[in-house]
Amino acid sequence: MRVVAFASDKGGMGKTTACLNLACAAVEDGYECAVLDLDPQASAGRWARVRKRAGLPPRPLAETCVALDLDERLAELRTAGAGVVFLDTAGRDNNAISAAVAAADLVLVPCHPTDLELSTLGPSFARLRAERRAHHVLLIDWAAGATRRRADATEAILRAGGSVVPAGYTHRADYRVALEQGQGVTEFQPWQAAAQEMRALWTWLRDELHLVRGAAAA
Repeated sequence: MRVVAFASDKGGMGKTTACLNLACAAVEDGYECAVLDLDPQASAGRWARVRKRAGLPPRPLAETCVALDLDERLAELRTAGAGVVFLDTAGRDNNAISAAVAAADLVLVPCHPTDLELSTLGPSFARLRAERRAHHVLLIDWAAGATRRRADATEAILRAGGSVVPAGYTHRADYRVALEQGQGVTEFQPWQAAAQEMRALWTWLRDELHLVRGAAAA
């Protein structure tokens, strides 16, 4: 089982959106997947309740979790055969972020390619380096086709000693509407641009984690 934490020292970066949509893409690809929501706002937990009321499939599992229970819950999911678990965290430094980072095989740091938001990456990088956790910045573009801004942001992150996920995605209405309906974009509009972006991101992550079907307890 592999554990991926989404962590950032700033709120509103899109952690929950990435977390839930990647989980749906993982399930579509045949993996047992779970989301543990460590954010007190419990957005992923609410999404799961909307999904249940709508009569949608119970996979991916998404539930709230407190930091004190994280290790025990991860052990239970490993025993149950989960292949990958995503940890959604709050947009501020707290015990839940520390617990998620400590449990993770990989940490993704969502960020928009703006100077203001890039400037907030320093504390995240410092923590992840101190804890020797593999990590990448997940750039989320504000508009399609903003290749110059993305390229400049990537260069700035590389200069700071970070690395960037090669498969980013763009803010699109499909992400918001899908989550409001208890879905991921790969379910809501399977052949539209948002779904294709998320599948590409999942493919990169699957390969980065060396995930193999049937090797959940590894």
